[in-house]
Amino acid sequence: MNSLIRFSMKNVAAVFIIVAMLFGGGIYASTGLKIDNMPDISFPLVLVTAQYAAPPQDVVEQITKPIEKKISGMERIKSISSTSSDQISSILVTFEEGVDTDRKKADIESLIQEIAFPSGVERPRVSTLGVASIPSYYLAVYGGEGVTQSQLEDHFTKTIKPGFQALRGLDHMDVIGARSTHLSIQLLPDRLRSYGLTPAQVSEAVRNALASGPAGTVELEGNTLLARMNNGLTSVKQLEEIAVQSPQGDMIRLTELGKIAEISESKFIARLDDQPAIGILLYKANGANAVEFSSGADQLMSQWESDLAGVTFKKVYNYADEVKQSIGGLVREGLVGALLASLMILVFLRNMRMTLIVLISIPLSVLIALLLMKWMDISLNIMTLGGMFIAIGRVVDDSIVVIENIYAKLYRAEERNESVIALATKEVANAITSSTLTTVGVFAPIGLLSGPVGQLFRPFAITLACALMASLLVALTVIPMLAKLLVLKQANVKGHEAGEHKPSRTTTGYRKLLEWSLNHRIKTLLISILLFIVSMVAVVPQLAFTFMPEGTPPRQFFFTIKLPYENSLKATDNVMKELEAELRAAKDAQNRPLFTFIETLVGYGGDPNAMPYMAQIYTEVNEEANVEQVKREYKAKLETYIPAGSELDTRTLTGDAGAAPDFVYVLSGEDAVQLREAAAIIKQEMMKFPELTEIKDSLSEASSEVVIDVDPRKARQFGLTPAIVQGTLQTWLFQDKIGEYRYQEGLLSTVVETEKGLSGDLSAVGQIQLRTPTQETISVADIATIKRVKSPASIKRDHQKQVINVTAKLNGQNKGGISAQVAASLDLVQLPDGVGRSVTGISADIGDSFGQLFVAMAAAVFVVYLIMVLTFGNATAPFAIMFSLPFAAIGGVLGLFVTNESINITSLIGFMMLIGIVVTNAIVYIDKAQQLREAGQDVRSALIEAGISRLRPIIMTAGATIMALLPLSFGFGHGTLISRGLAVVVIGGLTVSTLLTLVVVPIMYDMIARRKRDKNQFLDQQGNGVAPLTEGKGTSS
Repeated sequence: MNSLIRFSMKNVAAVFIIVAMLFGGGIYASTGLKIDNMPDISFPLVLVTAQYAAPPQDVVEQITKPIEKKISGMERIKSISSTSSDQISSILVTFEEGVDTDRKKADIESLIQEIAFPSGVERPRVSTLGVASIPSYYLAVYGGEGVTQSQLEDHFTKTIKPGFQALRGLDHMDVIGARSTHLSIQLLPDRLRSYGLTPAQVSEAVRNALASGPAGTVELEGNTLLARMNNGLTSVKQLEEIAVQSPQGDMIRLTELGKIAEISESKFIARLDDQPAIGILLYKANGANAVEFSSGADQLMSQWESDLAGVTFKKVYNYADEVKQSIGGLVREGLVGALLASLMILVFLRNMRMTLIVLISIPLSVLIALLLMKWMDISLNIMTLGGMFIAIGRVVDDSIVVIENIYAKLYRAEERNESVIALATKEVANAITSSTLTTVGVFAPIGLLSGPVGQLFRPFAITLACALMASLLVALTVIPMLAKLLVLKQANVKGHEAGEHKPSRTTTGYRKLLEWSLNHRIKTLLISILLFIVSMVAVVPQLAFTFMPEGTPPRQFFFTIKLPYENSLKATDNVMKELEAELRAAKDAQNRPLFTFIETLVGYGGDPNAMPYMAQIYTEVNEEANVEQVKREYKAKLETYIPAGSELDTRTLTGDAGAAPDFVYVLSGEDAVQLREAAAIIKQEMMKFPELTEIKDSLSEASSEVVIDVDPRKARQFGLTPAIVQGTLQTWLFQDKIGEYRYQEGLLSTVVETEKGLSGDLSAVGQIQLRTPTQETISVADIATIKRVKSPASIKRDHQKQVINVTAKLNGQNKGGISAQVAASLDLVQLPDGVGRSVTGISADIGDSFGQLFVAMAAAVFVVYLIMVLTFGNATAPFAIMFSLPFAAIGGVLGLFVTNESINITSLIGFMMLIGIVVTNAIVYIDKAQQLREAGQDVRSALIEAGISRLRPIIMTAGATIMALLPLSFGFGHGTLISRGLAVVVIGGLTVSTLLTLVVVPIMYDMIARRKRDKNQFLDQQGNGVAPLTEGKGTSS
C-alpha cells in the first residue's frame, strides 16, 4: 500500500496519464459490451422430442421407453423425465451442473440413431434449453389491399424466410401459417373394394412409376460416363395414367381409383385481426446481442415493406424493447442515486474541492468495472448494472475516509507538505483495505450457488466486486494525488477544519450517549438484544416468502387454449373465431377498444410439432387498462365459449412460467391403479386448503382413441396374424409418403391416402379389406371388434417410473409459506404401499434456492471474519466488530415490512451484502481506537475519542450509500425489479446497524478488553506474563 501511495504522490503526470487511459478504455469498453435484459442462463437440460402417429400407451412402449433405456447409462445424468401424448414423446434429460450440454446433445443424437423405431417415426429432435428456447421477437406478416394469400406466401418463401434465416444472431425460427404444397393421390375406398385392391398395392405401383436415379455407367468413346434414368412423368395427366394391376389381372388406371390434387395447406392457421397472416417467432442465439439482433430484424422488415408492395409486418413483441426500457430505467435511477449521494457528501463536507475529489471515484470506478466486464465477456444487463449502481454509494466510502483524514492532518500540521498527505493516507489504508475486502469477500460464496440462481447473481457479484476494488485503488492513489494538487496549498483548510471541529449538537449528543452506554453496558446490550428478538419474532412471520419478486405485468400477453385431444384443426379454429370475436368486441370505460390487436395461432402450442387441439391468442391491452384485472375477467369470459374438458390460461411473452402450476405434488410407482388411488387421496386433501385453486392431476385429462381388438382365433382361421392386420390398417389410415415428383419446374412431395371420410364412422374402419394368403378378401370386422374408448391424454414418467402430478395454483402473496404448509400436511397422508412422493413447483424452488443462499451467507460471515483477523493481526477486535451483524438484520427485516416487500432471493442477496457493508463502519471505528491505544490512551478514552473522530465519516459513508440506493428502492423505472428488494434491505440494515454500531461495538470491545485485562492481571499474580489484547500489524490493546 505504501508503495502505491508514494508512487502516486511522486508521479503526478504518470497517474494522470493512467487515469486518462482508464477513462478512455472504460468508455470504449462500454460501447462494445453485449446488451441484454438478464445474464445468459444456460440450463443443464437436453430435450428429445419424437413424433409417432399412435396413442400415448403405444408412444410410451415403442418410443419413450427405448430412448430412456438407451440414454440412461450416460454419465452425469441427474434425472430423466418424459411425457408421452397423442403422436408425440417428449423426454427431458437433466444433467449435473457444469456439463457441456452441446456435447451431451451430440452424444444423445448418436445413441438414438442406434434405436430401431417402428416405421412412420420421424427422426427424433434433440435440443438444448436456454436463452435460445425463448422467442426474442414475435411478429406477423400479412398482405394489404391487393395482395392475395398466394402472393404473400410466395414473398415469404422467396424473400422473407431466407432473409430471416441469414440474420446475424438467429438460432432458429418458428413459422406458423405458411402453407406448403404437395400432390395428394386420394383413393376412394369403395373403388378400391370393387377392384379388390388395397392402398398398399396402389402405393407400390406409384412408387415404381416415379422411380428415377442412377442406372450405372456407360463406356462411350473411351470414357466412362454415369448413366441416369428418368421416369418421364412431367404432368398430373401422366400420373393419372399410371396402371395398377388388380387381383384379376386387369390394369386399372389411377384416375379410376381416385383423384390427384395439388394441395396447399399448413399444419397451423394464423390470423391477425381476422386477416390471414403468417406468424413468425425469432429465437436469439445464446451470447447474441439482443439490441443488435432486434435492430437487424427491424432493418430487414423496413426494407421489405418498401420493396414488397402491400406486405405489412406487425411487431407483436420485441424483447429488445424490454431490454432498452429496463436498462434505460435502471441507468436513470442509478444516476439519480449518484446525484443524491453527491449532494449528501457536499452537505457534509461543505467544500466543493473536497467533494469533487471524492466524486472522481464514482466515474473512475465504474469505468474500470466496465473495462473488466469487457475483458471477462460479461454483458450489460439489469443484474450487472444493478451491481454497479448499488456499488455507487459504497465506492465513495474509501475516498471519504481518506480525504477526511488528510484534512484533519493538514489542519493539525505545523508545516503542510506532501508527507502529511502520505501519512494521512497510510494511517487509514489498513482500515479502508480491510473494509473493502470484507465487502468484496461476502460475494466469494456466490460461487457456491448452483443452478439459475448462481448464474443470475454471479455477474452481479463480479461487477460489484470490480467496482469496489477499483474504488480502493482510486482512494489510495488518485485521491492523495488530487489532494496534493487541489488541497495542499488551499488557504481555507484551517478555517474549514476549525469550523468542523467545534463540538456540534450531534457530536455532543453522541458523546453523552456513548459515555452513558459504556457506563451501562449490560442495560444497553439487553435493549439491543430485545430489539433483535422482537424484530425476528414479531416481524419475520408477517413477511411473505416468494421465489422471485413480482413486477408490473406487461401489457402484452397471450391466452393458451387446449381443447379435448380429439378436436381437429378445423374444429379448434371454429372455437378460436368465437373467442376472437369476443375480444374484438371488448371496450374499456371510455368505449375504446380494450385490445390493440389480436393474433391467433391455431394448432400451435409453442413447439414446431403441430397440435391440432391447441391454440394461442396474442394480444395487448390499451395503456389505461388494469392488466391483471383484464386477464382475470377475460379468462373467465372466454372459458364460457370452450367445451368441457378444455383448458385456458394466460401467459406473458417474457419467457416466464406463466401457466405453470405453483404447487406440484409428484406421485411415482409401478402400479397404475395404486397411483390413481393415491392421486384421488391427495386431491381430496388439497381441497381442504382454500388458497389452492385449479386442483387437478395429470391423469384427469383423457382423450378418445379407436381400439381394434383382433380375435387371434378368427385371424388364424384366415391365415392372418396381428402384424399383417396392423400393416394393412396402416396403409388405409395413414398417409403413405411416396417421394418427390418434379412438377412445374419444382419438386413436390407426393402422398397416397384414402379419402378423409373414412375416419368419420367406425363402420368404415370395419369395412377395410384384408387379403388372406389364399387371395381371399375379408373385412376387418370379420376378425375384430372396433370400439371407441377413453384413455389417458398423456403418460408421465420420471426416473423410468410412471408418475402422476397433482397440481394447483396458489392464491395470495405468501406462496412459499402456503406451499410449505400444504406439503407438510400432504406428507402426513397415508398412501398405498409402493407409491413414492415428492414436491416441486414454487415450494421446491424456494427450498433449494434459500438453502443455498443461507449456506453462502454462513460462509460469507467466516470469510469476513477471516479477512478482519488477517488485517488486525488478532481475533479479538474482529470478534467485537462482528456484533454489528445481528443488528443489520433488524433494519433489513423492518425495511421489508415497511415497504411490503417479500423475502425472496434478491432480498436475501441484500442480507448477504449487509454482512460486508455494515462491518466497514465498525472497522473504521475500531481501527482508530486501536491507533489511539497504541499511542498510550486507555480503552475507554480511546473508544470515546475514536467515536467522536469517526462519527462524521461513518455517517457520511452510510448516508452516501443510502442516498445512492433510494431511487432503486422505490422501483419506479423498468429494470429495478431485481434491485428493489435488495436496496430496501441494505438501506434498512445500514440505517439501523450504523446507529447501533456506534454504541454496541464500543461496548463489546470494552467488555472484551476488560475481560482480557482481568485475565492478564490474574495470570500476572500467578507469575505469568501475557501479551496484550491486540497484537500484530502494529496495533495493540
